[in-house]
Amino acid sequence: MESECSTDWRKVVEFHGHVCPGLAIGYRLAKAALAALGYQDPEEGDLVTIAESDRCTIDPFQIVLGCTIGKGKLYINSTGKQAFTVGCRNSGKAVRVIQRPYKYSAESDELTRRVMSGKVSDDEYRRYKSEREARIREIMTAPDETLLKVEPVTVVLPEKEMIYNSPCCEYCGEQVMEPWTRLREGKIACVACAVTVTR
Repeated sequence: MESECSTDWRKVVEFHGHVCPGLAIGYRLAKAALAALGYQDPEEGDLVTIAESDRCTIDPFQIVLGCTIGKGKLYINSTGKQAFTVGCRNSGKAVRVIQRPYKYSAESDELTRRVMSGKVSDDEYRRYKSEREARIREIMTAPDETLLKVEPVTVVLPEKEMIYNSPCCEYCGEQVMEPWTRLREGKIACVACAVTVTR
């Protein structure tokens, strides 16, 4: 496994804004998906990610795989699971990567709840930080087989995003992409102005 100080890990941390276990899990899942699809560089394939989580784990997929919403390569279908389907539009090959179950101790869960509520002593907070750092180190160094599961899947990937003309709404003057325009009294209207027009 790569060092925590690898270039792409540093980019992931910088993008996300802090280090946490969820970020580390997402990083490992994204790297495993890339390897399972046979790529070292995500630019080699037209990769798409369908995320089942919208939390910390999603950010590494944007950095490691280049799958962002703005590029039409990241779709969120939240199921509350740490699971991601990554597919290649060029080859049609896809894998689903998931975190294997991990159980925190009841004491650790209680400490986390206390920290999140803000009702924690300085000593407890230091213990919480120490436990988190240990868990992150564990995630970053654990063998794939104990941390995650990769399964080939058959999936219909979303089509490439279309580029549309963006006329101006004749009511509010704001530009809007064509599929979201409506006709109101013979004039182009955005969805908001098509419903409520101030005269």
